[in-house]
Amino acid sequence: MVHLTPTTLITGPKVTERWGRSIFIDTGAIGTTLAVSRENRIPRASVVVTLAAQELMRLSKNGDKADHIVLLGSDVDPTQHPDFREITDNLRELRNKWFPRAKLVLVSDDPDLESPETRIALGAFDFNVMRLESGTAKTYSALTGKKSTGLAQLVKHLTTVERVVVRAEIVRGKIDNSTPAELKNWMKKLREVEPVEIQLSTLKGKGKPTDDRRSVTKAALNKVAEELGDEIGATVKVFQPGTVLEPI
Repeated sequence: MVHLTPTTLITGPKVTERWGRSIFIDTGAIGTTLAVSRENRIPRASVVVTLAAQELMRLSKNGDKADHIVLLGSDVDPTQHPDFREITDNLRELRNKWFPRAKLVLVSDDPDLESPETRIALGAFDFNVMRLESGTAKTYSALTGKKSTGLAQLVKHLTTVERVVVRAEIVRGKIDNSTPAELKNWMKKLREVEPVEIQLSTLKGKGKPTDDRRSVTKAALNKVAEELGDEIGATVKVFQPGTVLEPI
């Protein structure tokens, strides 16, 4: 059982490839004391807000600087927290008070976009980082384990979200989102979403021939990035293999 303190909930400021010098707040760590309920072991909103207030105040008074304050969930997506909007509203106020120059970022791989409360809360963030890496419903289901109809719903909801950053891991193999047809359909969906930035990577290592997914070459990844730049018009960044789906 993790005993919550400012240092177990909050890390940084630290310099990362993706977000520069940033502070990271984890709302989705399972197995904590002071949890939401006996069944839901992520930290209560009141605990998240109190500890964030203590740590952000301390860091600010110590003269620490941050480019971003990043909200993430190590075990449970931040948007799945039952009090996500309450956390978001308070975090925005804390950012404005203690780190007014820092951008507020949400990293969400499994967003609860069906909820109107969630969609309202997303407006508080300077960047909403979402995972979208499938052009077809079949590949979406294979990559996520969800119903194939989920891809259309995800794209529909993302079109209503402002300042979207799309994260994607390009892979080949039995599960393959690198084929020309897959990429063509993916780009159609990206044009609907209109992200402000696209972050690309691939798996770390080549992977075994028996694996469902294997990495693509650096040249192939750079080609995808070039095509995205031409077709979508958004900023495209390529990161080290195995890192795009890591929050930092």
